Amino acid sequence: MSLDNTISTPLFQQLAATLRAAIDAGEYPPGSRLPTENELCERYSVSRVTVRKALDELSQGEFLVRKPGKGTFVAEKKIQRKLDGVLSYTNMCHMMGYQPGAKTIKIALEQPTEEERGQLGLKKDEQMLVVERLRLADGRPMLLETCKFPESFFFLFNADLTNASLYETIRKETGIVFTHSDKVLEIVFANHQEAKYLDVVKGYPLLSIKSVVHDQSGENCYLSRQLCIADKFKLMV
Repeated sequence: MSLDNTISTPLFQQLAATLRAAIDAGEYPPGSRLPTENELCERYSVSRVTVRKALDELSQGEFLVRKPGKGTFVAEKKIQRKLDGVLSYTNMCHMMGYQPGAKTIKIALEQPTEEERGQLGLKKDEQMLVVERLRLADGRPMLLETCKFPESFFFLFNADLTNASLYETIRKETGIVFTHSDKVLEIVFANHQEAKYLDVVKGYPLLSIKSVVHDQSGENCYLSRQLCIADKFKLMV
């Protein structure tokens, strides 16, 4: 697309639209560096002021990230997540055009705390099933998820949850549909083990989402804690 200085649309907006179209078409994939300001000036026969205004507009729209001394880079797409209702991670990825994935870290029986026993309605001698998985998008770590279930979900012990939707696995086995959850959000910082799984440095900011998940009848079904890489998600209220 060439720029046209005979129309009313400012050149910087035309350039921003041209670059946005190139990003959408995959000419500049997420994480890639754009041509320098000088290169863009020469390519589109515009001033550096025009280029900077176009880049500023795209940066404000979260399409670009400008790194002083390094250049301008295409922003990674953030996974958009609504806080109301329940949506599986697999479906969230599909909606954003990502290929979802999962690696099982642990499936084990554990003793619940008194709070967990009350939330899950467990008897004094009952254990809970703990499933810990690393969730991926296009092969890259996005969040670390720990789910805690009562005995009625022990069939998950024998389920293959690698690259599988937990919600769909449970629905096929039991017919249960998860409809809503109570959530508590806070910012935490990755410890050594969490950082290793998520491929970030120790102390990296993570979004912790603790949930009590309910089925269509309103019963508490399981407990969840998701540790999301904070700058890879956008929460929708």
